[in-house]
Amino acid sequence: MDPTVADVLAIASVQAGDPRVRAGEQALGEPVRWVHVSEIANVAGTLQGGELLLSTGIAAADPGVDLVAYVTALRDAGARGLIVELGPHLPALPEPMVRTARRLGFPLVELRRTVRFVEITEAVHAGIVNAQHERLRFTQQVNEVFTTLTVEGARAEEVLAQAGALSGHPVVLEDLAHHAIAFSGTRVGEVLRDWESRSRLAVAGGDTAVAGPERWLCTPVGPRRGRWGRLVVPLAVADLDRVTGVLERAAATLAITRMLHGGKDIALDAHGGMLRDLLTGQITDEHAVGARLRAIGLRVGRAYAVLVLAIGTPGAPSADADHAALDAAAATARTQGRAALTGVTAPGRVAIVFSCPAETDEPAAVRSFLAALSTQPRLPAGLVVAAATPATRFSGLSAALEEATHIADAVAADQGRVGAREVYRTRDLGARGLLWSLRADPRLHQFAELQLHPLLSRPAEQDLLELLRSYLAANGNVAVLARALHLSRPAVYARLKRLSDVLGRDIADAETRVSLHLAVIAHDQA
Repeated sequence: MDPTVADVLAIASVQAGDPRVRAGEQALGEPVRWVHVSEIANVAGTLQGGELLLSTGIAAADPGVDLVAYVTALRDAGARGLIVELGPHLPALPEPMVRTARRLGFPLVELRRTVRFVEITEAVHAGIVNAQHERLRFTQQVNEVFTTLTVEGARAEEVLAQAGALSGHPVVLEDLAHHAIAFSGTRVGEVLRDWESRSRLAVAGGDTAVAGPERWLCTPVGPRRGRWGRLVVPLAVADLDRVTGVLERAAATLAITRMLHGGKDIALDAHGGMLRDLLTGQITDEHAVGARLRAIGLRVGRAYAVLVLAIGTPGAPSADADHAALDAAAATARTQGRAALTGVTAPGRVAIVFSCPAETDEPAAVRSFLAALSTQPRLPAGLVVAAATPATRFSGLSAALEEATHIADAVAADQGRVGAREVYRTRDLGARGLLWSLRADPRLHQFAELQLHPLLSRPAEQDLLELLRSYLAANGNVAVLARALHLSRPAVYARLKRLSDVLGRDIADAETRVSLHLAVIAHDQA
């Protein structure tokens, strides 16, 4: 960033001259491109704009020079100001010169002690050259960062994170409806407060511009004939050129990345990031969560339905199925006019959040959503739908997402053993849900191993483990078990006796059956 007139006046070699500003105080913040020493009256014709002039006052002391025209010509040529050294030949600045400079708001400074102009020019020019070198180095860094992100097909969150780090300011990506679909920065509640209404006041054209009462810096995103969003620094920026360069490179990266991915909906990626942040507990403050969710377009309600769709077993890679389920969920929300938050939270898991008028309306809203979802042509088969207890506060969404994910994981892991339902809730899981929540507890593993050790320690007895599963599934009813195994009752009784002998326990005992059943479920889930 070029030094300002005030910066030049502050350097030691100028201060040695005891400077006194006689006019143009309001323009001391203007940038200085160069410092030029001149004693000729018609110097304005040699200027390109942005220069600060140094003079010993020869022209000012010449009675043949029209000082009004001289100062006016300097201002019109784009000079940033005039510094005049007083001396025996010019003990004071002429009043017409001072009066004209004040009328024009042109910085006019007198030095009341003798200085060496060469020291001033060397100091200022060194600073300008260093600033230019730093600007070139920074531009190169920006190009390298965003080129790498473009090649890697980075997500919107990664692009905004780099834009925020390089610019030193929060950066927001919004769509054409003024929904903040991605964000970088820490002051979430403050930056995204009343986002939509504030954003609509920052009306900018088709190019990068400062707009609105808050002086936001805005850059459009997307090809000129297909704009789909814009990047915003939602505050007044001091180093406009530096931040503009970062913002425009970030916008180009987002546009190219979206084009290379077939025009994918970046908003859904951003929704996924927000949902993952909620699920992992990275944002829990009610004010901050509310600001982000309102800014992203989620409508405020008295309750929030939280669903998780499970495609396959937990953690199984199924990118195509995930995207198909995500697109189907987003399309269903649009069809129903719901401002829903939809995103992939983990491989094989798609989360959906939308508002409801009240807690009592949540079951009907979920049924309506699922009925519409089932008509989507690309919806993967065999989907498991889990619903959490409705959240009544934004900060409660984190726990609700964790609950719904837990239900989805437990049902997906035990498919075929849990009764088929349109949507699963915590109460539907019973003991399986409890054991799934305790699956990381070593005490549960120890319990299962102790109960089943006689079977698990003998590879040749694996058929007995399957017999135990079938016996438990038949609830200990030998007649039902015989039909399931296509065996006679005497044959089944003989097998069950062998199972009891190997286990060393009476499997007909109700409490024993409960213990064995819990152990088998825990073993299967593990």
